[in-house]
Amino acid sequence: MSDTPDTLRTRYLTLILGDDLYAVPLGAVKEIRGSCASVALEGVPPYVVGRLDQPGVAAPVVDLRRRLDMPQAHAGAPSVHVLLERGKRPLVVRADAVADVVDLGIPDEPGTTEGPDARADLAWLRGAAAAADRMVLMLDVDQLVAPADRAAVDAAIAADRARAA
Repeated sequence: MSDTPDTLRTRYLTLILGDDLYAVPLGAVKEIRGSCASVALEGVPPYVVGRLDQPGVAAPVVDLRRRLDMPQAHAGAPSVHVLLERGKRPLVVRADAVADVVDLGIPDEPGTTEGPDARADLAWLRGAAAAADRMVLMLDVDQLVAPADRAAVDAAIAADRARAA
């Protein structure tokens, strides 16, 4: 099956966190890596566990377990890093594993990402859908770094890169 812009908009990469499935829009996925080292950052929220350097850009690394207030995996547990890009804002998410690419039949529509959200604690949740016999929670890529935290994350990355230069 070939991907057209319309079918790509309804396809998602599913990520495993514990026993749960989460999904990110396939069109936002740029690269999938196994465990990799990131550079720690100061002055960022606890769910931003560092930055990963890509050619020409540094992307914050969001630990999805921390962002979603889930228990941490045991020490030495495998993980994957998924590089996402939406507009000009790259982001790396760390999950336990990737599962599959699924067509959820729900288009990935950019939401409004600026300003406070009345449900700020759930702003990362775009919705839920069924895939085969499982419930999948759809993540809002634009909200994985909370709007209130973006300036601090950007400043920490810039300061760290300036120190390294």
